[in-house]
Amino acid sequence: MINDKFIEEYYAKKYNTVTTSRKDIGDIYIDGVPVNIKSNNVNKNNYSPNLISASKLYKYLSNSNNNLKFLFVSHDENQIFEKSERWIDAEHISWDCLVIQCQGRGVIQLNKSLKVDETQTREKFLNGICQAYQVYIKKQRKKMDDLEKEFTIKR
Repeated sequence: MINDKFIEEYYAKKYNTVTTSRKDIGDIYIDGVPVNIKSNNVNKNNYSPNLISASKLYKYLSNSNNNLKFLFVSHDENQIFEKSERWIDAEHISWDCLVIQCQGRGVIQLNKSLKVDETQTREKFLNGICQAYQVYIKKQRKKMDDLEKEFTIKR
């Protein structure tokens, strides 16, 4: 049966490298560049899949020497559909299809069909993280304010 771990090992073997720990920015490294592999089981509904920690990505890409690629690939229980492979530089993923949601300090999720903008600069992508964080912070602040009102000790 094909799962995320199998797919990571498959691509590690294919590119003569090894898989990394779950805490790493990429699942594998090819020629020193981390590759974050995102798989989609075509037989399941994937609602807003997590891509990566927003703050981790922001800090990592703020260093102009760092690069990150995403590999999007589809599969079913029996096979990886290699023809579905899409290799994308992180900064070329459009913020039109991304959102930051609550998990840890915020996680970037794909909330619409993947949209790629190869003309988007890294600076514009990083500014998109800042704008998305402002929306996220506002939602979290309201949520905390509501919780505070609900759970204030009544004397």
